[in-house]
Amino acid sequence: MKKYLMLLLLSIFLMGNVKAQEAGISYERLGDIYFNITVDGNFQSNHVTSFHLDDRIAYCIEPGVAINTSIYDVNYDWESFNFSPEVLEYIEKVGYYGYEYPGHGNNYYYIAAQELIWKAIHPSMDVVWTSGINMGGSVIDVSNEKNEIIRLVNEHSILPSFAEKNFSGYIGDEIVLEDENDVLSQYDISSEHDFVLDGNTLSIKLEDDKAYDFTLIRKYYDASPLLVYSRGDSQKLAALRITLDKESVFSIKGEEKPIENEVIEVPDTFAGFNFSYFIGMIFNEIFV
Repeated sequence: MKKYLMLLLLSIFLMGNVKAQEAGISYERLGDIYFNITVDGNFQSNHVTSFHLDDRIAYCIEPGVAINTSIYDVNYDWESFNFSPEVLEYIEKVGYYGYEYPGHGNNYYYIAAQELIWKAIHPSMDVVWTSGINMGGSVIDVSNEKNEIIRLVNEHSILPSFAEKNFSGYIGDEIVLEDENDVLSQYDISSEHDFVLDGNTLSIKLEDDKAYDFTLIRKYYDASPLLVYSRGDSQKLAALRITLDKESVFSIKGEEKPIENEVIEVPDTFAGFNFSYFIGMIFNEIFV
């Protein structure tokens, strides 16, 4: 009994001393770029910095809220947020196609993504980027960067044209599916049935009368997870990746070929033969 009591106390002690994963924050100033934001009537302006937590780059999730900590707790989901699924899906995609997307690694893409995230979370806020504090200097236009991110976000939802459909064919035949939306290269395909992928087409040889599912899985440029950073009332941040994608499925079923009624064809040698005359000749020979 004493032994079990000691084990119980040890377990409680260890559980009470397990710490959540933490990350320290550091900053990188982005040249002569200043944010000028108005949130709920309150104006703020300061130089722009990118946020680095360990080896990840993060975006602000709470417009106008100050950072008052150097250490953040790290989470892998949005559990502590009350955003709608639509907003979460959108900002995940914006962050994915922002600064870290291949070819987007410059300051303008960072602030363009940050602005789109802010506006999705707080649509009534105003954002202006300038080369000087308090609206000083010249206005920095990131319209092109925002438009490119939005284009990629919108195209992300385009599926191969045969997704979510059912196909069938005769056993022994081959079904060839061509993606009319030209996005098949952006997906991995998983199935118990063999298939051949060639560019924008998919070929499947039907070998039995079973139905097989083919799952389309979106490809990503890296395998980094979504990370959400919070600590007390400090500004919340997130290193964004897409977690809310849904897998798409199409199915293919083989069927037995139907047995057709056999049609007896008259040989060409009988073409034009007068059967009535032939029968009449026989009767004449027998009865006359």
